[in-house]
Amino acid sequence: MIHKTDMEEIMYQKIIELLRIHGYLSQDTEKGPCYVKSTKKRNKCVYVMFDKNPDGSAILEEDLYQMEDCAKQNFGTDCAILLLVLSEEDDPMFIDPDDQFKDLFRPLTMILSQNQAEQREDVTNDFENINEIKRFVWNYKATLVIFLLNLAGFVLTEIYGNKIYNLYACNAYCVRNLHEYYRLLTSNYLHFGWEHFFNNMVVFLILGTSLEKVTGSIRYAVLYTGSGIIGSIVSTIYYSVMGQDVLSAGASGAIFGLIGALAAILLFCKDQRKRFDGFGIFLMIAGSLYHGFESGTTDNAAHIGGCIAGFILSMLLYVSSSLISAHRQGR
Repeated sequence: MIHKTDMEEIMYQKIIELLRIHGYLSQDTEKGPCYVKSTKKRNKCVYVMFDKNPDGSAILEEDLYQMEDCAKQNFGTDCAILLLVLSEEDDPMFIDPDDQFKDLFRPLTMILSQNQAEQREDVTNDFENINEIKRFVWNYKATLVIFLLNLAGFVLTEIYGNKIYNLYACNAYCVRNLHEYYRLLTSNYLHFGWEHFFNNMVVFLILGTSLEKVTGSIRYAVLYTGSGIIGSIVSTIYYSVMGQDVLSAGASGAIFGLIGALAAILLFCKDQRKRFDGFGIFLMIAGSLYHGFESGTTDNAAHIGGCIAGFILSMLLYVSSSLISAHRQGR
C-alpha cells in the first residue's frame, strides 16, 4: 500500500530511519512492513503509508482497520498501534488510539515540516525555471520563429521532395518571366537535405541569438528577411545574366545578412564589440566565401548579396541610431 514520488520516497526513508533510531525494527506482514518495538508491557507497532494506492485510488478507513487487525494478529492483541498516513496534498494523519506514541510525535512533526518546506522550495524553483524559459522564448522569439519555419520547410521537402522545390525554390526564369516573386522569400526556408539544413541552422542559431539580443526582435526579423530576399534577388540577376536555369534554396543568404550586420556593428559600435569575437566574424565571412567559390553547387551570388544587404540594413536599422545616441551622450 505504499505509493511514492521521489520527494515522498525521501520523506519516507527519513521517517523509517527515525523509527530505527528509536528502536523500531521492520517486520513483514500481509499489509506491508510494520515497524515494531518490544517493551516490557507490550509491543508497539507503527505502519507508515501514503493516502494513495499504486493505482491512484484513495486508502479507505476499512484499509486502516485491516492494518490494526493485522498488527494484533502478528504482535499481540494488546499491542499499541500507530498509523501514520502521509499525503502529498493534505496534512499527515497520526492515528494513535491508545495515545502511546507521544515520544515520536515531535520528531515526526519536524521531519514532515521540513519536507513541506522543501516541497514549497521545489515549487518555487519550478516557477523560476518556467519563468526563465518564458524569458528565453520572449528574448529570442524571432530566432525561434525563423528556426521553426526552416524546420517546417525541411520537413515538407523531406516528405514531398521535388514538388516543394519546383513550387517554392528560387529560379531566375520563374521569377523573371512567370512573375513568381514569392520564391524570393520562400526559397530562404528550404534546404537540400539534412546536412544543408543542419549546417545552416547551427550557424543561424549561434549568430541569431547574439544579434537579436543587440538589435531587438523586430529589427532583427526585418534584417534577416530583407537580407534573404535581397540575396535571392542578386542570385536571380546573376543566373539570368549567366543564362543558367537552376533551383536555389537555403537560409545561407539570410545568414550571410546576419554576418554582414554583425560586421557593421563591430566596425561602428564600440560599445557592442565586447559582445562578439570580431576576428571570428570576419574569419567566418572569409572562410564561407572561400568554401562557396571552391564548391560548384554553392550560390555565392546569394551569399554576397545577403552579406552586403545585411551590412546596409544594419547601418539603417541599428548602427545609425546608435551612433546618433552615442554622439548626443558625448561618447
